[in-house]
Amino acid sequence: MTKAETSQLELHHDVPCPGCGCLCDDLTIGLANGQVQSIEPPCAMANAYYRQPGLSADDCRVDGSLATTAQGTQRAAEILQAAKAPLFFGLGETSSEAVRRTIDLADRVGGIVDATHPTFYDPTGRTIQTTGLVTCSLGEIRQRADLVIFWGCDPQTTHLRHWQRYSVEATGRFVPGGRNDRTLVGIGTPNKTTDACDSFIPLKPTQQIAALHHLIGLAQGKPDHRSVLDETQDMANDQLAQLYEQLCRSKYFVFVLGDEFLRREAGRVPLELLAQFVRPMHEQTRGAISILRPGPNWVGAGGVVASRTGYPGGATLTQGIPQFDPDNLSATKLLAQGRVDAAVFWEGPWLANLPESARQTLAKIPTVVLGHRKWAMDFTPSVFFPIKRPGFTDSGTMSRMDDMPLPIRALTQENLPAAEEAVQAMLERISA
Repeated sequence: MTKAETSQLELHHDVPCPGCGCLCDDLTIGLANGQVQSIEPPCAMANAYYRQPGLSADDCRVDGSLATTAQGTQRAAEILQAAKAPLFFGLGETSSEAVRRTIDLADRVGGIVDATHPTFYDPTGRTIQTTGLVTCSLGEIRQRADLVIFWGCDPQTTHLRHWQRYSVEATGRFVPGGRNDRTLVGIGTPNKTTDACDSFIPLKPTQQIAALHHLIGLAQGKPDHRSVLDETQDMANDQLAQLYEQLCRSKYFVFVLGDEFLRREAGRVPLELLAQFVRPMHEQTRGAISILRPGPNWVGAGGVVASRTGYPGGATLTQGIPQFDPDNLSATKLLAQGRVDAAVFWEGPWLANLPESARQTLAKIPTVVLGHRKWAMDFTPSVFFPIKRPGFTDSGTMSRMDDMPLPIRALTQENLPAAEEAVQAMLERISA
């Protein structure tokens, strides 16, 4: 785009982008007649988010048929009033303000709220409450980290600007040389990120816990237990010892974790073990743990639910008071076991990875879906509400992957209800 063409655009500077969990707030977006014409600096994920086809009021559906928003609200209210165990989930796709209103609605009808990501296992909340967890902001990584360990993650594929803006190429106060002042270590299975690291430790998911015990043993100066050695005999133990020495020599290290490290089948054990290793390392250096969470607002949604119910991630309100059972009340498990009779959720990319058993239940029970993308699933929801797109036509608050709340703002107008307004309308109809 030429300079003359750019001068004709309506420019919005320092725009927070909900395209991924990084929630980068340095974008400059150029609009013409409400349509995105330019995005700087360029990012494929921002481009996909802001240039996706929009919705209109004509996309509102009740049982697959064209309906008005009022008709959709009436049908949604009828579904929730008839349900005995309605499920509210997918909350990380909307603003924190809409999540607060959703909890009010769930409390009113006696529902189950799950703010955790349906397909990304993140035991951070429970780990903080059990063993504690040394974390940091993305800004601290940018300014301080001279040793970055990417374990079970691939930010060059999942969080495109994380490498450029925070963890590797960015210059900081204590790493003025950027990439030249940083040492990168990859752990896990080979991917685009590990290929660009200075060293790589191949590790199967089943060897992960043994490797963590090995690191803890090195930190404590204790000889490895025989069973641990048996588990790690195929691994490069010398590489783990070298990693420990690098950690001790570093001024500030950070473990960046992804979904390969945070495996649901392993539970919160790997994260707790890593937390137990990192904490005593502060006797000789400084470091932290950072998790590559999906976007845009899964951290913020969990925080809102925790502040309103007292429990991290989710709670059941069916008995009139919040109750906590994370192992049995996750959205995917409830759906897979057919233990809910209605569902209200925000659509998002995660739907494509939802277990087949959960999707089959969604196809059988009444569902109320709110979304700003074209519905692309293989079942027809009972009600589909087209809503404003956060960070483009809707404002509010979202939290970055490091739990940093950021204000998002509307860049243009759209003749659709905001998510908070749609939920409020359902609440008012039920309470009338």
